Amino acid sequence: MGKLKIILFFFILTILFSTTVFGNSQDNSSSLQKIAVLNFSVLDEKGNLIDPLHLQHTELLSLSRTMAMGIASRLVQYRNFDVYDPMLLREKKNIAPFPPEMTPYEQAQILLTQHGFDQVITGSITSMSNIVVLGVQRFDLEDDKPRLLGSSMATAPRTSDAPAQIDSLLSILFPPETPVIERSIEQIFVAPTMLRISLGSSHKINPLALDSLGRPVPDPTFLYISSDESRVHVDDNGVITALKPGTTTISIRGVSRSASSGSPATMTVVVVPPVFGIRVGSLIPDAFEGGNFPVKMGFRFTPSFDQGGPKDPLAEASKAASADPTNPLAYVGTFFSSLFSSGIMTFDLDFDPSDELLFALSGIQRTSSGFIGTGVGYATPLGMSETKGFVFRFTAGTQIFSFSRVTLPVETNIDMIFPTSGTGRPSFRFGINFGIDLFPL
Repeated sequence: MGKLKIILFFFILTILFSTTVFGNSQDNSSSLQKIAVLNFSVLDEKGNLIDPLHLQHTELLSLSRTMAMGIASRLVQYRNFDVYDPMLLREKKNIAPFPPEMTPYEQAQILLTQHGFDQVITGSITSMSNIVVLGVQRFDLEDDKPRLLGSSMATAPRTSDAPAQIDSLLSILFPPETPVIERSIEQIFVAPTMLRISLGSSHKINPLALDSLGRPVPDPTFLYISSDESRVHVDDNGVITALKPGTTTISIRGVSRSASSGSPATMTVVVVPPVFGIRVGSLIPDAFEGGNFPVKMGFRFTPSFDQGGPKDPLAEASKAASADPTNPLAYVGTFFSSLFSSGIMTFDLDFDPSDELLFALSGIQRTSSGFIGTGVGYATPLGMSETKGFVFRFTAGTQIFSFSRVTLPVETNIDMIFPTSGTGRPSFRFGINFGIDLFPL
């Protein structure tokens, strides 16, 4: 009895599964619009119908069938229609053959009203002295009468060239939101053409693709290329991320299966560093000397103008390679000099109201993850301090939090002070600062 229940249980599951799968398949098929494609009618130069059985040129009769079958095959490839070509219509027993004198409009009316088709495509061929004129019409049903939804026309110099116009006819026959034929991208527009973006922030590019008739191309695919990936990175979705200050060009090209994809659009991206910063921190004294932790304040000023053109990476590499390999200090000197020469100039002003005032000019190299640089300056006493002399400063830091135009950095400073008085000796000190950096509007 237990085995019988198990078998019955799996039998019911099988029925339910089959009903679900095949039911969904039938629902998907029935949800597609039924569209019929009729053989093209042949017209004389006066626009009158010609009986296909009395045509003097049999190539026109072949062309009538070829055009209908070609259009039907394109609609089948689109996969959003339940397509009936002339051969399938002939096999349906409930559809009687149309008499030769019946107009395409009358044929469409019968298929729409009596046989449940959602759309009917008809066509005409007119052979003139030196060209073949092709016309296509698309009908649906409204108030029990055929309604013209779209029409298109093309010409061909010879009968054999007419089938090559099928894609052109269909691209105009259907609206842009029904891309039966993939339209080639002729133009790409992007706005704005110049973008200023804060270091570390992101922005989504939204280009617009147009076809040869100026119509938007639905669901286009774009290829994004950055002229300097180390400065501005762009992903496959068009999201750019500012990595280093400077100017970069983003090229946007349309990707299409057709031969033409249009000329690329370009966007100039200017990555700007913070122009003003406030620091609050302290010097870390030698614990063996029993010193305290004096609170110091500081300001950072970075001019917003372009402080130099692009650096030649080959020149920088050859400069580093020219250092004496037997002298380690040569490599150190090259490293610090490159930080100062290729970084963004920043003015440092640090002070302790009861101790000293320090000015420094630093070359800071900034990225989205942090900053590093070197500089020179001068320290002068304000109170009881005896610190007075030239300063060599090394700076490094990172951003803890980043907002649209504000970042919260952590900064470390290592100062080497060379006193101007003859009695003092060079000294080192180490400081940690917290603060806020502001980007330009």
